[in-house]
Amino acid sequence: MRPFNLFVWILLPAVAAAQSCREPQPEPYVPFSVNFDVAKLATQPGFDTVPQWSSSTVALDEASGAVHCSWAPHAMWAIEDGGAGPMLYLVNVRNGNVLSRLQLTTGWANRDWEDLAHWTDSNGQRWLGIAEIGDNDAVHPEYHVYALPEPVAVDTSGAPAVTYQPAQTKVWTYVYPDGPRDAESLFADPTDGQLYIVSKRDFRNRVYVLPSEPNQTRDTAQFLGDLPLFMTTGADRLRLPNGQSPIVVRSYGRLYYWDAAPNEAACDVLQRVPTQLPYTDQEAQGEIFAWLQDGTYVLLSEKAGGVAPQVHRYLKN
Repeated sequence: MRPFNLFVWILLPAVAAAQSCREPQPEPYVPFSVNFDVAKLATQPGFDTVPQWSSSTVALDEASGAVHCSWAPHAMWAIEDGGAGPMLYLVNVRNGNVLSRLQLTTGWANRDWEDLAHWTDSNGQRWLGIAEIGDNDAVHPEYHVYALPEPVAVDTSGAPAVTYQPAQTKVWTYVYPDGPRDAESLFADPTDGQLYIVSKRDFRNRVYVLPSEPNQTRDTAQFLGDLPLFMTTGADRLRLPNGQSPIVVRSYGRLYYWDAAPNEAACDVLQRVPTQLPYTDQEAQGEIFAWLQDGTYVLLSEKAGGVAPQVHRYLKN
């Protein structure tokens, strides 16, 4: 065992104790740092290795984030990144059709929307969180997560865009404790509703957390630790039919899977070594990962190199 590894091993119990998300963090805070070889990770069993493609392409050029729709099992909510406007789309994952186009009348600008999160609060209200966290050049002074109750009873005929005013909204305005950075991955923790962000362009992608409710002024995202991942582009967590609540973080070429029970806090789960989900049909510029309620998962790319995207569905076997 190398001296560095021995040092990490000795400190591991103290570090793990400092990482519990269930209690206020002690000071000084000790972030975790996980090491594993991404090229040697085992493949997570239980899923088909060849995807089913949607029967047609998806009419979204800049698809950047998606989550399941709670009331339409074969559909997902999706967003596009900067320049597309404050639009929320409902997409049929089987045929690729855009079922609904909602233009949000909330005053939220789409500077660089990069991911969606889906969670249920203590009152049973389902929320969608829109992550305005993209920053290719790391120059923005602050970032946002916009949240609205999951829309229901919307027109699913594929009609042109309609304006949509949510009954209520929430906004997290936040900064990072260590300066501006680019990120494209957001997920919500079902244990406590906290929002987790994974950076993209750091040599070791960094993990941050926001509180389950925003401050009235501005939050500072708490740095939790880093992972030996690079260029991550999406994330999701959902309680699946088997009772587990795994976390997945994706890059352009791999899907990293952390198995977890629903009552396990994400910052504890992410300190374990993950496995890889099947990802055998590479996309042009894959930025979306979303669990569906039946335990299958879907991927979607931006349009790149003139290739229009199709939904890739990996089924349970």
